[in-house]
Amino acid sequence: MRLAIGLLAAGMVMAAAKPVQFLREQKAVRFEGVEEVWKLVWEGRPKPICGPQDVEMAITCPCTGFAYGEVGRLSLVRQRGGKEVERLALGPYFSELPADGTEGLAAMQWRPLAPGDWDHVTAEGTSPKLAEVARKRPGPRVMQMADYDKDGNAAEFLVQVSAGPCGHTEYMLFGVSKAQPKLHAFGSVDHPGDALVLPGAAWQALLTSRGPARVTAWQCGDHGSDVRQELVLGATGGAIKVVQKTWSCPEDGSAERLLGETVL
Repeated sequence: MRLAIGLLAAGMVMAAAKPVQFLREQKAVRFEGVEEVWKLVWEGRPKPICGPQDVEMAITCPCTGFAYGEVGRLSLVRQRGGKEVERLALGPYFSELPADGTEGLAAMQWRPLAPGDWDHVTAEGTSPKLAEVARKRPGPRVMQMADYDKDGNAAEFLVQVSAGPCGHTEYMLFGVSKAQPKLHAFGSVDHPGDALVLPGAAWQALLTSRGPARVTAWQCGDHGSDVRQELVLGATGGAIKVVQKTWSCPEDGSAERLLGETVL
């Protein structure tokens, strides 16, 4: 009897220890003719990051794209017929989040900043009323499904995974494809096992271009750079190809010189 009670109590503790899930958003997805539901789910209540509690921090470069945000354990969940068939933790793909103790966690914008938010800042700091003002704004939707790899399925979407130097944010592509029908971070045809990290402008060019697209990822003089970095991108039949070209930045008006190429 005591053993049974002990086992029951242990089971109750284990059940209580399981984190409550909070739905971030969900999307109906059609893959290879089958209707699915995808969800972004927080495992446990997320915490604020670059929040409206501190506007002076939220407007800094490390918070670009994350303010006003949430951070925590986030998973992409895939359902068919109301049942979960797959789950992918997104935290391991994030880097350089603007807060301590966030390794292995994911961050996403909760509510957008607005130009008038600075009016809530005084010599004493940010007014607590701003959080309620921000809460009334529509939250952004991350799962904007599209066919980036051009395999005929609009079954992938972009996620910002870091905010680098001012003016530079980086994204990964998550979803499924004909070649890899399980949830994954997309890589290139040359490095399929490595998640491809690109600026948002590069992903957009890949999506909209009918042929090879060229995007400057790093300008001459940007943060003191003495080279220009260009991405040449293309996708067809599920294969994404990216080549990074490095060009010289001549100051005498002469033509640029190609210094090197790297296949990403």
